[in-house]
Amino acid sequence: MEAQPPVAPTRSTRLLRGLVKVLLALLLIWPLTLGVVYLVNETYTALDPTRFPLSSSRVERLLAALPADPTEPQKGATLALAMVNRLEEELDSRLGWSVNDLWLSPTRWLDNRANRQRGVIFATRMLTAFFATHLAKYGTVDAENEWLKEAREKRFAFTEDSWWLPSSESEFRKGIDLVRRYANGLRDGKSVYNVRTDDVYNLLVYILGPQFLDQPLGLLVQATEQVPYSELDDRIYYTQGVVLVLRDFLHAFARLYPWIGEKGGGENLKIAFQEMERICTFDPLVVLRGRHDSIMADHRGKMASYLISMRERLNDLAQSIRR
Repeated sequence: MEAQPPVAPTRSTRLLRGLVKVLLALLLIWPLTLGVVYLVNETYTALDPTRFPLSSSRVERLLAALPADPTEPQKGATLALAMVNRLEEELDSRLGWSVNDLWLSPTRWLDNRANRQRGVIFATRMLTAFFATHLAKYGTVDAENEWLKEAREKRFAFTEDSWWLPSSESEFRKGIDLVRRYANGLRDGKSVYNVRTDDVYNLLVYILGPQFLDQPLGLLVQATEQVPYSELDDRIYYTQGVVLVLRDFLHAFARLYPWIGEKGGGENLKIAFQEMERICTFDPLVVLRGRHDSIMADHRGKMASYLISMRERLNDLAQSIRR
């Protein structure tokens, strides 16, 4: 019996086979791609941390070094150093200050860390301004401490992206050294530190106001359609940098003045720090922008929810102090 020639596959059969091959390729490529991204991310974070729990902050060591009943000058020196701690940690990190790196440097492309550092210097400037004009004086008409004045007006005010002549790093380190001189002056009786109940209230109002936390919050709550995809992670990590500085300072303040939490604000303070911890340890593998009722995560919205909750708790704390 003569063998029948093989039947040529129809066009629809060829299309079906091609579709199956594409689907199989996608099923294999996606896990492989995610696996590669995960390994690269884990390798990078081993070199340069991207999550910052409070327990890793050097502020804990500052507070542990204090006596059981510190004097007011000792408290002031600790607070001043806590204020610039995060900036110093960024400068001392393995990859240093990335914002001003040249285009040919690989670190120039690490935009998450660069935007975090932009948030760090912004918050450092804001806190230094309040500290110098409210806490380092006996009264509003007193002269400003010369070291803090130079730090806030000249050194920390310097642009964050200058590579040379002078570099941003050198100016910021000079600012930190000036804050240290102020702290040492407190120990030697050459500097002033004066905190009243209304200063604590005014500090919280200042932090919650348009000059400070409203700035990163505005970046997070802007309508999704108005924010390019490439800017989503920039805004998230900028906010993280702001809160890293704020967390160190407020944590030290709350430890040095426990009455702040005892005036009806203990639970608010606890939850505020929990939200800060979420912000400071926020580091998704991929930043997504889920729109409206999308099944994808909206990471910018999640960061905004943490920040809003934190602000509300600090506002409630401020009101309890005012009463």
